[in-house]
Amino acid sequence: MVSIRQISKETNFSIATVSEALRNTGRVKEHTRAKILQAAEKLGYERNALIGDVMSKVRLSQISSLKGNIAVLESENFKKNRQSSDWHIKLFDGANFRANELGYKLDFFPFDSTNQSLKRLNDILYNRHIEGVFLPPYTGARDMDAIDWNRFSTVQLDYGLEKVRMHTVMPDHHTSIINTLNKLESLGYRRPGLCTENFQDKRIYMKWYAGFKAYENWSTVCEKIPVFEPDKLSKENFINWYTENKPDVILGHNSDLIMWLESAGFRVPEDVGFFSLNLHHSKLKTAGLNLRPDVLGAAAIDILVSQIRLQQKGVPKIAYTTAIEAEWVDGYSIKESKPGLKS
Repeated sequence: MVSIRQISKETNFSIATVSEALRNTGRVKEHTRAKILQAAEKLGYERNALIGDVMSKVRLSQISSLKGNIAVLESENFKKNRQSSDWHIKLFDGANFRANELGYKLDFFPFDSTNQSLKRLNDILYNRHIEGVFLPPYTGARDMDAIDWNRFSTVQLDYGLEKVRMHTVMPDHHTSIINTLNKLESLGYRRPGLCTENFQDKRIYMKWYAGFKAYENWSTVCEKIPVFEPDKLSKENFINWYTENKPDVILGHNSDLIMWLESAGFRVPEDVGFFSLNLHHSKLKTAGLNLRPDVLGAAAIDILVSQIRLQQKGVPKIAYTTAIEAEWVDGYSIKESKPGLKS
């Protein structure tokens, strides 16, 4: 690569002058800058965006340790979850910690789904010199085309946008449920049943369902139980599904299922096991998956800050998904092994 030192030698201007001219800081006379640019083009100089940005950040850090703000766009519903849900609290613990390490501060911006609100938000972000946008996991995909994404570097948690795809960080739901079913089988469970509300699977492109069915088809010992994913889960429709199919272990999000089972005379884990697909949503200390929200939050900040430093803005031509496997956590709702069955 052609260096600034080589251009300095070619033009007889100092390294500092060449650097100022290439960065177009306005501190070099125009005719001098023209000579430097002509020499740079002749030598085949290409600016390394990452190095240039890092050096700029180093210079700025001599003045201030804060490199900028990252905007978190939150709906009213998401704001309530962020302040009360253990999942969201842990998510932003991780995101905040990593952002502070890298010299950034998270700034929360509320919005509603109207074009007028989004256009106003778009102008606010731009006027405040926001470079990075963090899209948290919304309840469903949203149409946010009123925002000019070309102005910002963006990362999303789960698939939050309806029409475009940004670089995404999410739990590896598919691998996690396969690992879970494999361990449940080793403990002697043979009739696993998946029970969760439809919207919870739809928002992640049916990854729970896909992983469950893949394992079911692959396993040589598990019996097939119809997946139960109603639009609205209730005690009545759940108990009907359970009594009709009699799974020996249930995988789901809602720990209220345990209360419903016990009120109908079924014991957990003696009659049926329960395994939570997200322990941060469980009211009880059941067995389940830790989806590592703090790790997800930190990973999202890493990806976003790298885009900011590389000056990568807008909708990417190829959007990448970073998937993080969940951790199995033991709990009272799963037996260590089922007597009379070999793993």
